[in-house]
Amino acid sequence: MRYRLLTVLALLAATVVLTPGTACACSCVPLKPAEQVTKAAAVFTGTVVASRPGKGEPMGPTPPVVYTLRADQVYKGEPAAEYQVATNADSAACGYTFAIGSRYLVFASDGDSGLFAVDPGVPLHTALCDGNLQVRPGEGPLRAQDGILKDEPLSAELLSALGDATRPRPAASPAPSTPAPSTPAPLPSAAPASSAGDSPAAPAVPWVYAGGAVALLGLVITGWRLTGRRRK
Repeated sequence: MRYRLLTVLALLAATVVLTPGTACACSCVPLKPAEQVTKAAAVFTGTVVASRPGKGEPMGPTPPVVYTLRADQVYKGEPAAEYQVATNADSAACGYTFAIGSRYLVFASDGDSGLFAVDPGVPLHTALCDGNLQVRPGEGPLRAQDGILKDEPLSAELLSALGDATRPRPAASPAPSTPAPSTPAPLPSAAPASSAGDSPAAPAVPWVYAGGAVALLGLVITGWRLTGRRRK
């Protein structure tokens, strides 16, 4: 009986030890808005348009989730039309869950975060403790009334820390393809119209000689007739 009890306790201990770290709650150190902006590499507002799981092994750790956000205002970092941001899939592992179609104020960092068991494949990442906020839909700079959390307005401290926003660069559209210059077809040579018999026109000079001969013959005949009348 005592042996069985020790076996059960050992199994329970092994279960606790082998449980993934995501079972532990995420603990955040409160940061002021200015500290959140300083810590981040990119701060922007944008609407979530897509999400996908990161690459990982089927039997390995849960890969992070990569969200694509269409930016409308950029407060820090290189302005871009879209951002891809990675975060853990579980909030217990400090992952932040974005809802597709919703607009957020995002604080994204770069470099090694130490939060991911699998490389997400994108440079930017964010976490539950970074200060992300869901805000009202729109495309303009944030105002106090854009706060959604508990229907409370955005604090003046946050808006002051964000500073002025920049519109993101528009997405590059593919350049129109220029058709290769076409070689003009050779024009048909202008050939003189041929007669119905398709034979080339005869020179006009022989006809001139023939006309002269006929005229001369007419004069001879006329002279002969006049001479004959005089003899009578």
